Amino acid sequence: MERDHIARGLQDMSFGMPTQAKTPLQAARLERGWKASQTIRALLQAADDEGVHIASERSLATMLSRWENGHGGNDPLTQRLLCRVYGQSAEELGLVTATTDATVLPHIAPAVGPEMVHYFKNIFTEHLRADNLMGPHHLVDVVRAQTVLLDQMLPNARGDIRRELLNLALRYNEFAGWLYQDACNSDAAMRFTDRAMEYGLELGENRPSAYVLMRKADIASAMDRPDRVIGLAQAALRDAGDAEPRLRALVLRLCARAYARQGNTSDCIRALDAARTEISRPTDGPDGLTDYCTPAYIGMEAAIAWAELGHFDTAIATYEHSLRSWPDALRRDQGLCLARLATAYAGRDDTERACATGRRAVEVISSATSSRALVELQRVRVRLAPLHRHAEVSDLSDRIRRLLQPAA
Repeated sequence: MERDHIARGLQDMSFGMPTQAKTPLQAARLERGWKASQTIRALLQAADDEGVHIASERSLATMLSRWENGHGGNDPLTQRLLCRVYGQSAEELGLVTATTDATVLPHIAPAVGPEMVHYFKNIFTEHLRADNLMGPHHLVDVVRAQTVLLDQMLPNARGDIRRELLNLALRYNEFAGWLYQDACNSDAAMRFTDRAMEYGLELGENRPSAYVLMRKADIASAMDRPDRVIGLAQAALRDAGDAEPRLRALVLRLCARAYARQGNTSDCIRALDAARTEISRPTDGPDGLTDYCTPAYIGMEAAIAWAELGHFDTAIATYEHSLRSWPDALRRDQGLCLARLATAYAGRDDTERACATGRRAVEVISSATSSRALVELQRVRVRLAPLHRHAEVSDLSDRIRRLLQPAA
């Protein structure tokens, strides 16, 4: 086959394993011990995962050779996929031309003081609002850069200021991990969340550590590691204590989904019941960490578990109940919930409702993009593909394709 022939040819190319990196992009490959052919295979797999079309293997080989040797180019899609493959930003890979000032200034740690703490707190609140309304793609590079700034500031901080900066570093790294998870980059998500865990250990407080453990369990769920999810969730419950109902609900819904993935219906039901009990308990008000955990959110998570167990009728009823009370501010997750409901309808062979719900999902996701939601829409599209001659199925498929088109 031509594909195999090209792959074998790539393995022999002279730019496969040089002894010294010429560019940051080439350094990223060498750090992984990859040949050029391995990077190209990873690019093709990433493109396939996202449902986008990129250049042929032969063209990618030429493009990668030019970029690794310092010759510029303009292919935003392939550059974005390279960032995903290597888990680094475009700036880190040398794919963005910076001015002299931009090159120098990031290496100078800003002054440490109450004003800087106040700034990072305020901007973080705005980041949370933007994420819920627009999704991760508008934020991830900015937040990643801010994690670097915080890391540079910590060595010069003392006393209460240092403790505040540690907490901010934890929040920003955890948030960066979340943004990468929502963009379907689990490796980068876990890397930033592990960094947040380090800050949590230095703080020595159970609550933030329990939250980060929950986030690690959530990423493990995205990696399809139910055994790991349960272990991390149990550790989070030990640290959470009884006074954190929203946090405990978040952990318990992950247990339920992991048990469902293992086909353990009885433990899944027990975990779901416990999560509902926790979310119904009174709280002390907003805490800046778990405010997104509402009864509607726990309902969506329960529906995921029911669908995993093959109980599509129960899943559909649970999704619909959650959507009726979905908070307007959590628009991104609303789109994800609609996409999952469409999948459940397709699983029940209810083509008409699957298409109607899928159209609603496309409308919401178009303004609050989430890679997880796009992946879910692709599942709907694949599931309905045998019925492509039906006008409503063809229409939904076209809408999903158009939604993906801006990334291509």
